[in-house]
Amino acid sequence: MSSDKSLKNRTLPVRTPIGRKIERWLGIPFNILELAGSFLVVRPTRHLLSCLDRLSYRIEGTLFRKILTYTIFPVVMVITLLIGFEFAEQGVTLGSLTALSLVLLTYGAIFAPIERLIPWSRKWLDGGNDLSVDLMMFYSGIFWGVVSNFLVKVLLLVQIIEWLEPYGHSLWPSELPAVAQVFLFLLLKDFFRYWYHRWMHEIPFMWRWHAVHHSVERLYWLNGIRSHPLEILVQTLIWAIPLALLQPPAEIAMISVLMALSIGIFQHANIDAKLGFWEYIFSIGDNHRYHHYNTDGIGDSNYGGEFIVWDILFGTFHNPRGDRPLESIGIGSSPNYPQTMSGLMIAPFLPDQKVFGPEQASDQAAGEAEAQPLQGVSARENLELGAAGP
Repeated sequence: MSSDKSLKNRTLPVRTPIGRKIERWLGIPFNILELAGSFLVVRPTRHLLSCLDRLSYRIEGTLFRKILTYTIFPVVMVITLLIGFEFAEQGVTLGSLTALSLVLLTYGAIFAPIERLIPWSRKWLDGGNDLSVDLMMFYSGIFWGVVSNFLVKVLLLVQIIEWLEPYGHSLWPSELPAVAQVFLFLLLKDFFRYWYHRWMHEIPFMWRWHAVHHSVERLYWLNGIRSHPLEILVQTLIWAIPLALLQPPAEIAMISVLMALSIGIFQHANIDAKLGFWEYIFSIGDNHRYHHYNTDGIGDSNYGGEFIVWDILFGTFHNPRGDRPLESIGIGSSPNYPQTMSGLMIAPFLPDQKVFGPEQASDQAAGEAEAQPLQGVSARENLELGAAGP
C-alpha cells in the first residue's frame, strides 16, 4: 500500500517563536535522528511491509483470516506467560531482563507484519515519520524508567519499608498459584494506574504532559509507549507506595511487567482482532480506540492500563455494542500539536496551550512562507534544513 504522506514531522506552531527556536537548535540531535530514521528505518520498513498488501487483500473473507483474528490475542497471552515463567525460573538477573527486552523486540517484528495482513484500519498503516519518534520514545522511556525507579528506591521506597517494619513484612499472598499472583499484581497496579490516568484527563495541569500520548494520529503496535518523561516520573512515584506495602516477589513482578507490555501492544495495535468477551476484561481493542477519540466526552473513558474492570466499576466504560470507533483520533482542540521528538518534549512547558488550536489565516500564511524552498539551495539541503526545524 503506497502512500504520499510526508516524512517530515509537524513542528511547533508559528505562534510559539521561542519554543520553535529551542526546538530547532537545542533539538538538533533529535532532529538529526528523525532525519536518519526516515531514510534508514521508515522507508525500508514501509517498502518491506507494503509487499504484504496484496496478500492482505487476498485473505479477506478466508477461514485463515477468521481463525487468526479470533485466536491471536489468547495465543499471545499464553505464550507470554510461558516465556515469563521460563525466565522467572532462572531468577531475576541482568541476563534474564536483557532476554525479556529481546522478546519484546521480537514481538514487534511479528506484530508489524500482522498489522499489515489484518489491519483494523488501512488508513493507519502509514504514519509518515512517526516510527522514528516512537523509537526514540521507546529508548527514552527505558532511560526515564530506570532514573525514576532509582530515585524512588533511594529517596522513598527504602524509607517507606522502614516505616512499615513494625507492622510486619510483606502482605503479599504468596500461597496463591503463580498465575493468580501475576494477575492480582496487574489488577492492583492497574487500580492506581486507572486513577492516575483519569486525573491526567480531568486536571488541566496534568493533561499538559499526558497530551503528548494523545498526540498520536493513528494507533499501531509501538506508539503505546509514547509518553512524556514527566508522566513516567510521576507514575513511578504513585506506584511506589503500593509496591512497598505489598512487596511481591521479584519474579512475579518481572512476569507481570512482561504481561503488561504485551497487553499494551494489543491496546494500540492496528489489528482487526475479534476479541469478544476479552474486551470486558482487558483494556484493549475498541476500548482504547474510543479512549483516543479527538472529541470531548467519548475520549474521557476507558482509562484502564491493562484491565477494563475499574472502568466498569467506576462508570467510565464506553464500548457500545454494534458500533465501530472512528478512525479520526488525536486531540480535537489541538490540531497543531507537534509531532517532532523535541517539540513533544517542549509542548507541556509552553504557558499558552491554546497555540496548538486552529491557526488563524495570518499564522497559516507565515507558515507557508517559511515552508518555501530557499533559493540557491539544493533539494537535499532543503530537506535537511527542514528536519532541523523550519
